[in-house]
Amino acid sequence: MGIIRKKKDKKSRRPSFKSVLTSILATQAAIFLLLLAGVSLAGTAIAFIATMPLFVVFSPVLVPAGVATGLLATGLAAAGSSGAMAVTVILWLYKRATGKEPPKIMSKVLKKVFPGGGAAAKLAAKPEASPAASSAASSAAAPST
Repeated sequence: MGIIRKKKDKKSRRPSFKSVLTSILATQAAIFLLLLAGVSLAGTAIAFIATMPLFVVFSPVLVPAGVATGLLATGLAAAGSSGAMAVTVILWLYKRATGKEPPKIMSKVLKKVFPGGGAAAKLAAKPEASPAASSAASSAAAPST
């Protein structure tokens, strides 16, 4: 008696036209994308097989060129990051030693280096208070008579 049975619907639920159409279109799209992936894979394999003799012939040139390119890219990245870190440390030391923000010239230089106003330019620029906030602060600081 503790089991509750659901009444069976005399009508069987049929999927709507929209869901059937969506399923058909999704299947077609999936088949097309699978076909495109297969064609891409086959084309890549054929191109690899066709160019393999060129890689074998030119490998004495390509391997050192690849190593040199990798070393050059690594060196440039290391130099750039070291330079950025040096500027950051210098700015930090200046702030720590003087207790002041760096001169405006630094923000001008950084804006020239990073014309889009990157993170370094935003960090070096001293945030200016809005006119409303500065007038409210000056009126609060003024002695009342």
